Amino acid sequence: MQNKDTSSSDDDQAPLAPKRVIARRLALSFALVSIVSVAMCGMLIAIIGEVAGLVANMQTQETAIRESLVLATAVREQYIHQAHWIIERDDDHLEHYQEWVERVRYGAETLKPLLPEDERWRVEQVLSDSKALDEVFQGVLVPAVNKGDANALLRHHKQLDELSQRATKQADHIARTVEQDMAMDHTLATRAARLGLFTGVSCVLLVLGLSVVFTIRLRRAVLEPLQVLSAQARKFGSGDFSSRVGPVGEGELRAVSAAFDTMAEELQAREAQLIETERMAAIGQLAAGVAHEVNNPIQVIRGYLKTMGPDTPPDVLGEELKILDEEAAACQRIAEDLVAFARVPELRRDRTDMEALLHESVLRFGETEEGSKQSVHLTVESGHALADGARLRQVVRNLLLNAASFSKAGQVIEVSGRPWGAGGYEISVSDRGPGIADQDRPKIFEPFFTKRAGGSGLGLSVCMGIARAHGGTIEVENNPDGGATFRVKIPGADPVIAMVAS
Repeated sequence: MQNKDTSSSDDDQAPLAPKRVIARRLALSFALVSIVSVAMCGMLIAIIGEVAGLVANMQTQETAIRESLVLATAVREQYIHQAHWIIERDDDHLEHYQEWVERVRYGAETLKPLLPEDERWRVEQVLSDSKALDEVFQGVLVPAVNKGDANALLRHHKQLDELSQRATKQADHIARTVEQDMAMDHTLATRAARLGLFTGVSCVLLVLGLSVVFTIRLRRAVLEPLQVLSAQARKFGSGDFSSRVGPVGEGELRAVSAAFDTMAEELQAREAQLIETERMAAIGQLAAGVAHEVNNPIQVIRGYLKTMGPDTPPDVLGEELKILDEEAAACQRIAEDLVAFARVPELRRDRTDMEALLHESVLRFGETEEGSKQSVHLTVESGHALADGARLRQVVRNLLLNAASFSKAGQVIEVSGRPWGAGGYEISVSDRGPGIADQDRPKIFEPFFTKRAGGSGLGLSVCMGIARAHGGTIEVENNPDGGATFRVKIPGADPVIAMVAS
């Protein structure tokens, strides 16, 4: 009982299969069109068979008409040759007479199978009259003529005439009857052909009408919902999971629309979860970087604090206090770099002379401790950009510090500037150091990632933020002859911003 209840519960929780509305509609549509087409073909085949039968029957009737006329002619010729012999008494006529007697017999045998059962007795009657005509002629008239019995000739000649007329009348009647039947079959064949043509045209129009109706219905049932689903899929592809499809279409498509909404809910939930996970990972990475960078100077400070006491000589105490001040300054510098990285730069755009800005930046760098050890070669073209000069000087200073840290003493650092695009400007800083390893290239602008001893890993990240705030980019590539080149591209100013700044 427990297993039975469990299976029943599982069945209740199982999702119901979608109703196969569209599948049944498609099957019904194609079945109906197929039935109409098959019925049309069947009717046309039956009509064509009927017309073929009528045409074959008319061909038989045509042969019967021809043979009946031949039979009537043979009966007349039999009587005519009898009359010629009686008049002329030429034995050659008797030979021709026998040929016509045979023609009557042969014609009757040929015509009989071509006639329906109810008309064959007429052929038998013609054949019987022909035989009687021959018997009277051969058995009575020929001996009477040879004896010169005129009375017998007159008396039996009337009998010959009656037999000949009756046989001829039957043969002519057969021909007329067959002609009438043939005319009737021709009429029926014409009607059947017209009926077949009308049936074919009607069925074709019916199939076309059904096809149009089914196409319109299927368009409403399938294509329009698919267009809605396609538009929603494009929204999902662009990252918009807030909208829902709702119930669209019927049967299978409605199940698909419900699945779309379920998918959107799951993707939205997973996106939120992923964002939260990435946010926590970023916070953890940031905290680890800050702790790592701050921990070193703090350890130094604590170490010196432990050695400092009342008995420490003043000169040693002064040296140690200087070291503590330097380490505290290092912590302060890390904090300032972190604030600069986290804060969205507030730009004060102005029409900046880029040639003067680069000359000033290189000059100030040469006055620093790091810059005094390196030689900077400046190649600059005159140009202006709508930018925050102080922020761009910060970018140049950070790039020069980065280049100096990876260059040996006496190596030249190349700085160049030239107009770029429509009203933009490009700044390049190249060093002769070891370049950037392939595995480090994707992480070069990440915070707290550094290969420089004593670096915070925030300088290049700050440069990236300032470049993006200007709507520009910063890129890095290795030089063919060694070292790396950083390119900062500041785009042309928006016309509205340019007008306000001017």
